[in-house]
Amino acid sequence: MIDYKTLKHSDNGMPTWDAFLGPVLQVASSKKNWKRQELIQAVLDELSLPQELLNLRYASKYHDLVAPDRINWALSDLKISGILTSPKRGQYQITDIGKQVLNEYGLSITRELVHSQPAYIEHQNKLKNKKEIDNDITEDQTFELTEKQIKDWFDKQSSDLSEKLIAKLRSTDPYQFEHMMVKLLNEMGYKGTNGQSVVTQKSNDGGIDGIINQDPLGLRTVYVQVKRYSEKNIVGSPEINSFFGALKRKQADRGVFITTSSFTSDAREAAKQLNIALVDGEMLTNLMIQYKVGVQVSQTYELYDIDDDFFEE
Repeated sequence: MIDYKTLKHSDNGMPTWDAFLGPVLQVASSKKNWKRQELIQAVLDELSLPQELLNLRYASKYHDLVAPDRINWALSDLKISGILTSPKRGQYQITDIGKQVLNEYGLSITRELVHSQPAYIEHQNKLKNKKEIDNDITEDQTFELTEKQIKDWFDKQSSDLSEKLIAKLRSTDPYQFEHMMVKLLNEMGYKGTNGQSVVTQKSNDGGIDGIINQDPLGLRTVYVQVKRYSEKNIVGSPEINSFFGALKRKQADRGVFITTSSFTSDAREAAKQLNIALVDGEMLTNLMIQYKVGVQVSQTYELYDIDDDFFEE
């Protein structure tokens, strides 16, 4: 058992999210594979948090439980850093790097240690392209640094949301997933004022999953194919060619191919030649967040400034 009181904690006694890094890794090392919820519960059991902390919820709109949410934060960073891995959707497993870190640091794993891992640094570099701010900071640059910190925080939230969203999509019923993708395209503007959008029947769809008529007569029609694939099931050029064949049977000259995985270079080249737009998992989650499909605003912050006109009246 781990004494939760020995961990870094907030004023109310709840361990901070990074205080959960060590306990999560220690529990994860006790067996090969863990389902997310089982691992979260095992960490809570190992810490023996008192009931008031187990029941503690955020004061936000959704009143989520604090402890599981902070464990999820720890899980996310441990996975990004390569200390944990997900061999299958919704499962976690400690890596060789994780075992080395645990043997050397035990429960004293810090966010700085996790964020110094090459995999985490590579992940962060993908999120930001700005140059590092010089150590010699001027007064004006101080505000820029604050803005950068805020942006980095929002980038992390967006990255974590994208990861959760793609996992959610991959676990969604395939037919429901098709409806979601058509709705996304509608929100993006691919639907005329009087146009119609339909999802084809589950069987005998002829390789077409969705049809979007951008005008009442169907003269401008977009055909859609979607593949709810795992990360490792990459779409190749044969599937693009097959979709193109389905388009030709419809006498169509355009289509959209959406997947929760990714495309090979051959698939991308084939799509370019055949006038097929490709949407991979990363682009898909970005579009869903941008057009607020499958996500909702959980919190809004407003920045105020002095109203000089008020004081001059």
